[in-house]
Amino acid sequence: MMKSVYPPSVVTKAFTWAYQELGLSQEQASDLLGVSENALAQTLLLGFESGTPEYRTQLAFIRMYHLLIGLSEGDSDTMRAWFHEFQMPINAAPVDLCLMEDGIEQLSHFLRELRQDAMTTSPYPPSQTLATSAVRPQMAH
Repeated sequence: MMKSVYPPSVVTKAFTWAYQELGLSQEQASDLLGVSENALAQTLLLGFESGTPEYRTQLAFIRMYHLLIGLSEGDSDTMRAWFHEFQMPINAAPVDLCLMEDGIEQLSHFLRELRQDAMTTSPYPPSQTLATSAVRPQMAH
């Protein structure tokens, strides 16, 4: 297995920033990683060992978060609102989808499609596309 170039402590700090920015609690973040709140708290300085499921989940969440930043043009309020509201194209609130098996990957796939669609067909800025994605007739896989 290939080792990541990202130190575990850096990944954990970025993950913490991302989940807090999206309005998740430490309890929700620990559920996302499949660990106890105590285990998450104990790893805040050192991070999870590279290659572990928790480490990989953190990286996936960070990637998804960066897609969301791009689509919202960095507007924290837009990101947070979209992340917590039911979205018809994915038939869930993104926060709930993230808690499902492969949910972060499904959401990332949807956001990549949304970004691609916005870049090729939409006359609107990406943030408007994200804000109105709930009424768009497309489904995530």
